[in-house]
Amino acid sequence: MKDKRDVEGVIRAFFEAGKNKDLAALAGFHAPEDFTKFDENPPYTRQDSEEAFVYEQAAFASISDYSYSINDLRVDFLGEAAVATFYLTYSGMVVNDYSFEGSTLSGKARVTMVLTLTEKGWKIAHEHLSSFPDWVAPKKK
Repeated sequence: MKDKRDVEGVIRAFFEAGKNKDLAALAGFHAPEDFTKFDENPPYTRQDSEEAFVYEQAAFASISDYSYSINDLRVDFLGEAAVATFYLTYSGMVVNDYSFEGSTLSGKARVTMVLTLTEKGWKIAHEHLSSFPDWVAPKKK
């Protein structure tokens, strides 16, 4: 049975795993075969599941106080696939463990995720993130 809430749950669980530093769980969200990703951060080439897993782990591991919001989520079904589009706003502190220094990070990205229904539930088959080049983070009060 296809339910938009199930797809939304997978997407939110993926970002929560990163936020909570459950890094080993990240690969489990990817479709077992034929996963691809284009990211807003280097490398800008197409990544397969193994590459994406390495970069996702590194990104979430180096960010402290990560927060995010998913806005305007839309889920459309195409046969046994779901296409989710949304805006991701995120912030945190990037920590350099070698120098014990940090810098703030914030951004807003347009995100498309294609999910496929497997025997183990919905899995992410493709991700595409692209930043808003002119987006300016709101000033903290």
